[in-house]
Amino acid sequence: MKEKYQEVITIEIINILGKNLATNLNISPPAARGLIKLSIKDQFGPFKPLSQLSYEDLKLIINQSLKKRLLNLEVVNLRTIINIMLEDLKKNQSVITMAGV
Repeated sequence: MKEKYQEVITIEIINILGKNLATNLNISPPAARGLIKLSIKDQFGPFKPLSQLSYEDLKLIINQSLKKRLLNLEVVNLRTIINIMLEDLKKNQSVITMAGV
């Protein structure tokens, strides 16, 4: 039960980050969430469940694999977008921590 709850929290965090990424890139929220989910796979491979991602894991994903994907897409304001996403993540840190994510 706890693992399912953690997964729901992680999915909600991905939704929040995806919505803001979509706004900053002027793409659809599903496309932005897809970029985030692909970045998770890049960072940890296909076998780490969403329920096992921690705050530090999400921070690493944003700073490394998502940043690399955005760089490959030649996003102009990359640094600003990464900083905004890290701020969004930080704002939600207590929810992530309380859920044990």
